[in-house]
Amino acid sequence: MSHLGELLSAHLDGELSPAERRRVAEHLEDCDRCREELDELASARSAVRSLPMVEVPASVLGLPDEVVVPLPRRKSFWAGAAAAAAAVFIVVASILAPDGTALTPQDLSDPFGARVSLDPGFTPTKVAQVRVATGDFAE
Repeated sequence: MSHLGELLSAHLDGELSPAERRRVAEHLEDCDRCREELDELASARSAVRSLPMVEVPASVLGLPDEVVVPLPRRKSFWAGAAAAAAAVFIVVASILAPDGTALTPQDLSDPFGARVSLDPGFTPTKVAQVRVATGDFAE
């Protein structure tokens, strides 16, 4: 009869497949030697797990007290160029943008009539866009 050996440790750790678990359970029913070995393994396992955690000083391991790991600096030229381009775009857009004259309800209803009040998507911004596209700047 062959004994279980390393399967006992795997059994304690819950690492066996269902077929292996059945095989171990059947074997343990008949084998006193493997049952004793399983009890010893379980005792040793719980004894080791009950030990307190000990913090080992770094000097014992031959390490410096503090380890400083420098982070790589990867400031890319392209990141700076993209930021500069975005800044230039914002400045140029603010200079070239048309004046923000306020539109009154009368301005909206004169050229477009009742459509303004019926179409929820027809906002003052949309009217201003239509006026720019058509060149209708009649005051």
